[in-house]
Amino acid sequence: MPGCGPMLHTTTASATDGVDLQEQKGSSDKNSIKPLCSSMRVAIPNGKLFGGADSVAEWMGKIKKVWALGASGTLDLARVLSSAKNQLRRHYGQWSRLWKSEHKMPLSKSTADRLATVGDRMGWIDSATSLNLPRGWNILFCLAPLDRQTLEQLIEKGFIHPKLTLREAKELVARLRGKRTEARTRKANVRRWLRRSAEFLRNTVSYWDPDERELATEQLTRFIEQIAAAGGMAPMRNGNSLN
Repeated sequence: MPGCGPMLHTTTASATDGVDLQEQKGSSDKNSIKPLCSSMRVAIPNGKLFGGADSVAEWMGKIKKVWALGASGTLDLARVLSSAKNQLRRHYGQWSRLWKSEHKMPLSKSTADRLATVGDRMGWIDSATSLNLPRGWNILFCLAPLDRQTLEQLIEKGFIHPKLTLREAKELVARLRGKRTEARTRKANVRRWLRRSAEFLRNTVSYWDPDERELATEQLTRFIEQIAAAGGMAPMRNGNSLN
C-alpha cells in the first residue's frame, strides 16, 4: 500500500530489537515513510512495543520472578500486575495476550485482574506496614475496597493482622459497610419524621382544642429535653443554652 511500503524493508532486523522504524530505515530514504506510519507505536510478533514500553515477554519474566517469592511477595506481585495491566492495556490486546495458554503463566487472568486491583488500591503500603497484612491474595482483595484512612486505622488497632482469615475479613468489611448504612438510615429517618410532623402540625394545629395544645406542648418539651440530654447539652430556654 502507498505510504506504508517502506515498513516492509524493516523485517531484516532482529525481532527482539524494539527500535524505531524511522531509525531503522536510516537516512537513505527519510521522506518515504509517511508521518502517520512513523508516529505509530506498533507491536511486533514477540510482543515488543516500539517506543520503549516493556514487552509482553518482559512482563512475563517480571511476574514469574515475583510469583516465585510465594505468599510473602503477594503485595509485590499485586503491584507488578497493576503496573503491567495499566501499561499493556494502552496497546490493544496486549494485556489479554499475556494470558494466552502457550505462555504457561503461573496464575489465571481472572486472578491477575483481582491482584491488579489490590495493587491499584493498596500499592501505597510500605514494606514495614505490609508485615501486618494477611498473606492470602483473596483476603487482600476483600479488603481492597476500603479507603486508605480506614485501612491504616484497622492495621494500627490490630483488626487487620497476618492471621486474619477470609471469613473474618468479609465480616469486618460487612460490619464497616453496615455501620455506614445504619448511620445514613438513621439520619434519613429523623428527617422523614420531622418532615411528617411539621406537615401534620401545619395542617391540623388550628383545629386543636386547648387540652390538645397543652398536651402537645408538654410532650414536645420532653422531646427537646431528651434530645438535649442525648447530645450532652442542657435544655434550651428562651433560645439560649444553659451550658
